[in-house]
Amino acid sequence: MTTLQSIRKLGFRRWYERLLIEAHAWLVTCFLALVLAVALFETHNDAVALIQRISLLTGAGFSVIGAWFAYRRYFLSLQRAEIFGEGASCPRCAAYGKLQVESIRQDAAGDVIQVAACCRKCGHQWRIGE
Repeated sequence: MTTLQSIRKLGFRRWYERLLIEAHAWLVTCFLALVLAVALFETHNDAVALIQRISLLTGAGFSVIGAWFAYRRYFLSLQRAEIFGEGASCPRCAAYGKLQVESIRQDAAGDVIQVAACCRKCGHQWRIGE
């Protein structure tokens, strides 16, 4: 389901709420990956064989890489949610989240860059995003 379809199906407020939930799920994933990395690094001291130490350190390294990836996704998702949350108020009547999405512009990765919105209350049109 595309972003436009999901906004039209759920409404802007529920879509925005899900965007925030997704962002914080990435934060939890980052935290868990860091805990795993620390646990693997601590466990490598108890390992006897060299292959065990190497595999534990490799796992810790991959966990750190996963944590970095998850933090990056968290930051980008939260930044995007902030941009769309700030622009969700109608400039004319100040109704928050009561908008109909007319069109969406996305980048090559499929992330939403700009939303053309129309207020359900007064009919004013404006753009949210860049």
